[in-house]
Amino acid sequence: MRLLPAVSLLAVTVLATPAVAADTSYVDKRVTLPAIALEDVQSTVLDDHGVELGGIGSGLFALGRNEYWTVTDRGPNGEVGDARTFVVPEFTPTLVKVRARGNTLQVLETIPLTTPAGEPVTGLPNFAVAGDPAPVLADGTTPVAYNGNGLDTEGVVRTADGHFWLVDEYGPSIVEVDAAGHVVARHVPAGLEDDYVAAGADHPISGSLPAGLSARRGNRGFEDIALLPDGHTVVAALQSSVVVPGDRDRIITELVAFDTTTGTTVHEYGYRFDAPSTFAAGTRGRDLKISALVPVDQTHVIVEERTDTEARFHTIELDPADPLVTEADKTLLVNLAGVAGVPGKVEGAALKNASTLVVISDNDFGFVPRAYGLDEDVDPSGVRTVLAEVKLP
Repeated sequence: MRLLPAVSLLAVTVLATPAVAADTSYVDKRVTLPAIALEDVQSTVLDDHGVELGGIGSGLFALGRNEYWTVTDRGPNGEVGDARTFVVPEFTPTLVKVRARGNTLQVLETIPLTTPAGEPVTGLPNFAVAGDPAPVLADGTTPVAYNGNGLDTEGVVRTADGHFWLVDEYGPSIVEVDAAGHVVARHVPAGLEDDYVAAGADHPISGSLPAGLSARRGNRGFEDIALLPDGHTVVAALQSSVVVPGDRDRIITELVAFDTTTGTTVHEYGYRFDAPSTFAAGTRGRDLKISALVPVDQTHVIVEERTDTEARFHTIELDPADPLVTEADKTLLVNLAGVAGVPGKVEGAALKNASTLVVISDNDFGFVPRAYGLDEDVDPSGVRTVLAEVKLP
């Protein structure tokens, strides 16, 4: 199948749906990640400028026994004007194994991502892309070099061979990582292969993904990944609609089914968000995002639709004969709007059992984003990483 053309999807009628009220669900358990200095997590970080380990809520893969694999994003960063600041530019995205015990989210293991030769990949962007802010240091003005190996990881699963499969916002790309953290391969939209080679990528690059995904919006690439029960098919979600000139509020994004054994895209689906009018007043199409995917069975996954203030989870059917997921293909599992105890900015989720949805927040490394002096420590935001267990109705 081919990527759904933007023009044809614009012709799809958006059906009005009733407002989705808060559910009868409740938070049964909350655990919090304690303060851990970045310097204590990565030996390559010489000065963490007061930044603590955070940002691990970008993905959640359940292992059982209240243990999970999570993954950080690109690291401590913010936006200053038209630039993207990197407060600790030597930070490299990291796999973090955690356990929920009592009220604490314990860190059991950390695996920083590296090149095949063992060099840190860093979280810096790979090359200049139209619409993406340029990377600079914490002061908001000092340029930082691009890095062909850089990753902005946003989701994680692990296959039976011990390899991790991650999604990345930059490409967007699907990335294979071995048990030691070495990047084995990176699958990018067809046509971008030469750009990565020219940027100096040290790992194999394959144009295995639909070319149209390269039109992703700035900072809206792949956001999560789900491993289906066959053990080799993954589903990746583009956070928001690709860029369509003249339509900033398009509410159709993309899901991609990918075979990890053959390294090929096997199906592509358009995904239509709930109507913006069913969210808080003033919500626009550009505000809607997919942030989490949870596998159910071989043809069903749970999709989190969210804004900056709301999150709702739908179970959807993926039918290869139907290239567009619409309201008719969705069943509301839970709406977290107004549910006490749910953390903000939920970006990772997993099913603990049939009656419990586990969610985790992205705290953006817990600091106030602004311009800082190059020797200055950051101001803490007070926002912690929280994992919560939500009892379903």
